[in-house]
Amino acid sequence: MPDIFSKEKRSQIMSKIRGRNTGIEKKLLKAMHASGIKGFEYQKRMLGNPDFVFEKQKIAVFCDGDFWHGYNFKKWSRKLNKFWFDKISRNIKRDREVAKQLKKEGWKVVRIWGHHIKGDPEKCLNKIIMVLK
Repeated sequence: MPDIFSKEKRSQIMSKIRGRNTGIEKKLLKAMHASGIKGFEYQKRMLGNPDFVFEKQKIAVFCDGDFWHGYNFKKWSRKLNKFWFDKISRNIKRDREVAKQLKKEGWKVVRIWGHHIKGDPEKCLNKIIMVLK
């Protein structure tokens, strides 16, 4: 299925999509502040650009949007055209490579799906707290 937009229009649409300060990041950040979790840096520029970094404990937390990072990708990927299939596949591969490299460097990697943050931010906080301990 070909893209229904011109390259210029697609570029304009894609430029509006945020990669930082997303709704799920903000929701988790608000929950972290409310719970009193401290000692993290928000959106530290480093390998993989984690959303939250606990430098002292070497913990990198990623908030992964369901679409962009391919939650249950095998179930819905056949509905995508080649462009989107390739794009999401590359994202999934990059996520794995980043996690592998960070672990090699001694980091703990925590990935939290967007729908989990939206549905139960407290449970997500507990996941982070468990890794911090």
